[in-house]
Amino acid sequence: MLENHIFVLPIVLVIYLPVSFIITYAIAVKYNHVEPGFPYISDTGTSPPESCIFGQLLNIGALICSVVMYTRYKQIEKFYRESSRKKLMIANKVSFVLGLTACLGVSIVGNFQETNVLIVHLIGAFLAFGIGGIYCYIQAAMSFRMTDLPGNCLKLRIFRVVLCFLDLLLQIALFVSAEEAMSQETFQTNNLKWTADYPGYREHLVSTISEWLVALLTAIFVATFAGEFRKFRLKAPEVIYYDIQEESNKEMHISAPKFVYRDMHDESIKET
Repeated sequence: MLENHIFVLPIVLVIYLPVSFIITYAIAVKYNHVEPGFPYISDTGTSPPESCIFGQLLNIGALICSVVMYTRYKQIEKFYRESSRKKLMIANKVSFVLGLTACLGVSIVGNFQETNVLIVHLIGAFLAFGIGGIYCYIQAAMSFRMTDLPGNCLKLRIFRVVLCFLDLLLQIALFVSAEEAMSQETFQTNNLKWTADYPGYREHLVSTISEWLVALLTAIFVATFAGEFRKFRLKAPEVIYYDIQEESNKEMHISAPKFVYRDMHDESIKET
């Protein structure tokens, strides 16, 4: 069923990630591990039992995201395979590698809590937000080079640029305000319960709110692939079976990997 509804995955992701963060946030607040007023996303998944749930949910989210990015890579690769757009094909491969790297970062953030292995956690955060942002920027730029891709339109391209612009501003606000908050003399890296009377609280709020918005904007950007995914379906990969008992090389072809595009002007189907 998924081969005809591959466009559902980006939509699932944009719903799944915020819901995952809200679940761990609610648990952390319930057990009084964080203050209700906008903690960092990582703060809501640092202490048990929410840390276990946080890691598992982010692992699943990273897997869904990697499938979406692989599908995006194959969609562009198949549609422009016969063209001479070498730069576009290179950009597609580069963005795919960056996308998978960002997914790895999401998994690292979930499995290496900041209070346990801070350096590794920060590396994961950089991969998830920094490299993930670069992935979005490249995809937005590629959209303007793929105006003939089914499902791509001017409004979609402009919307992606707006998302990238906001993402960049928020990432700057995130890191600048976090640095300012950490410059306070009484700052403690393991303090998960910021209150209004705590030095650097205002800068801390700017940083945490920016982080939540960056995560949301990134998920929304990936969800914009849904419109283009509607124009094709992904068929099952080819499976070859060797009959070992008869020591023969008989092959049974189950199915062939194909991307099938639907013509936007009529109901005919073009296979690539």
